[in-house]
Amino acid sequence: MERIKESLLSQVWQSDMLRERELVTAGGEWLRVVYSGRRDGAGGPDFRHAIIATNGGELRGDVELHVRSSGWQAHGHHRDPNYNGVILHVVMWDDRDGGTVLQDGRVVPVLPLHPYVDDLGGFPTNLVVPEEPCGDVVMRLGEHAVGEVLDGAGEERFRSKAGNFQAKLDVKERDQVLYEGLMRALGYSRNSESFEELARRMPIKTLREIAQDSCPEKHGQVFQRALSAEAALLEWHLAGIRPPNMPQRRIIAAAYLLARYLKNGGLVQGLLQLIRETGIKNGHRKLEDGLMVTGGEHGALIGRGRAGEIVVNILLPFLFALGGARLKAGRHALELYRNYPRLGENQITRQMTRQIHTGPGLINSTRRQQGLIYLYNNFCLDRKCGECPLMPA
Repeated sequence: MERIKESLLSQVWQSDMLRERELVTAGGEWLRVVYSGRRDGAGGPDFRHAIIATNGGELRGDVELHVRSSGWQAHGHHRDPNYNGVILHVVMWDDRDGGTVLQDGRVVPVLPLHPYVDDLGGFPTNLVVPEEPCGDVVMRLGEHAVGEVLDGAGEERFRSKAGNFQAKLDVKERDQVLYEGLMRALGYSRNSESFEELARRMPIKTLREIAQDSCPEKHGQVFQRALSAEAALLEWHLAGIRPPNMPQRRIIAAAYLLARYLKNGGLVQGLLQLIRETGIKNGHRKLEDGLMVTGGEHGALIGRGRAGEIVVNILLPFLFALGGARLKAGRHALELYRNYPRLGENQITRQMTRQIHTGPGLINSTRRQQGLIYLYNNFCLDRKCGECPLMPA
């Protein structure tokens, strides 16, 4: 017991030995695990989007695990804003008095698990993770039917993104809307809001004015200085971010990408032209080439993988929002999306693929990957299993 590792504690937390049990925190509060959350390997809390029932109502957020509660401070989480979404600190032993204090000053309960392990005479040798209700969906419906559900869900996600852009286009200049979307994508999940705020503080109109005072060859450097100066006034999340994805490198990438298109009539005009020149079949590489930023002293700033994510999540739904199915560019953007090959996996697509017991043979397109994300966000997160299109009517 003294040599227990967090990996085993994680298995206990996900297993069915805690399900439907009345658990008691170190402070004497009752709780029950509704959903243990999605295992996260991105450097933040161990589990995301957990749902915990308490006497005071339902809690939704992150869960962090340690063998001993003192591990919270030992690992520096009390200074890290990335852990401010934690709702429960799960430990084997509570070796500190009081709750766990977050970086923002809030206190969350500590749940020691040793009483429940002791009740069983130690750890079971066959810890079982409960099967999700959709675990038999491929066997029940067949791959073709599941593929059609994912295609439909992927299209819903695309149109939802386009609708969000349309709402912004009603009140902002189109180049500014696309600029904010591109910046948000360059911020990844940790710094997406800060990058979008940077685009608002240093708007496209200001960058155009700055560009008038320098030759086109210098625009990338000029934009980099302007964006970096404004970025210094914002808060950034740096913990757990790999060096290639640090905000400063992404700001440089944004500067040179903007310089590429602002000198040729504007951001939207340049990317519309790129879309017009792109064929439906195998056109994804041309689109990605148009968003990659490589070479020079900084090396690869936007690689093919990130460029593909920007095309699918920002560029195509934005261009569809400009004209929808009425205009040729909008129809072309939708067809490009429907034919886009699968991109790299993320935490959600990996979990969903395991959850419904399928593989790359079925999840063979970006649209189906996006469908997995749509189902996760709209049904799995709120445990709306009975309303999910993968479940029996």
